[in-house]
Order: sequence, then structure tokens, then C-alpha cells
Amino acid sequence: MTLPPDQSSAWNSEPAPPGQYQQQPPVPQYAPAAYPPPVAARSSLYVAAAVINWVVLGIVVVSTMGIGVIAAAWMVPMTVLTHKAAKDGYKHTGLAVCTLLFCGLISGILMLVDEGNRYEKPRW
Repeated sequence: MTLPPDQSSAWNSEPAPPGQYQQQPPVPQYAPAAYPPPVAARSSLYVAAAVINWVVLGIVVVSTMGIGVIAAAWMVPMTVLTHKAAKDGYKHTGLAVCTLLFCGLISGILMLVDEGNRYEKPRW
């Protein structure tokens, strides 16, 4: 097997002539992709969902004569997170689904409807 003359030096133990290679340009440093800034204004649908959660929790507690306080174990943390999620401009699909299942249909649907106006959360 014979190699072309330009490739034969690669198989020899002799170094290549000094003028044959050029210095390669530096490798560019890539920064992570820029994400759009979150929405500055509060989302009215998220705030409405949080208010509905508080109202539903109050109705459950009053209608069960206090035993419904047990429902507060999962409704209060999700409602507080809904208030915080109303301030940032990112999607909270998991929170919306949990709100839909455990807090109430209306507030969960309001949060899911508002997902179209929000940005994906950055994954670092």
C-alpha cells in the first residue's frame, strides 16, 4: 500500500518541515445561552389562583368545623409558592398540576392557562 506524498510524512518518524503547519486560531469561549428576562409585572391569573386557594381553604376549615385544618398541610405551602410564582416570569407546570389535583380545579386551570405567557425556567 502506497500513500500519497503529502500523507507519507505522517507515518514516518521524521518531523514535518517547519513551514508546513500554521498556528491555529484560538478556540472561542462560549457563554451559556442568554435567557429572556422574567416578566416584571405580577401575573393576574396566578394571583387569582392564590386567592381562590385561600378562599377554598377557609371554606374547607369552616365547613368541617376545624378538622379541615389538616388540608392546610398541603394547601398553605402550595398557595405561598403560587404567590411567589406570580412575581417571577417563569413556568411552574408542576406547581400548577399539584394545585389542580390537591387545591382545586379552578385555581389549577388558571395557572395552567397562564403558562403560555411565561418563559421556560433556565437549567444551569
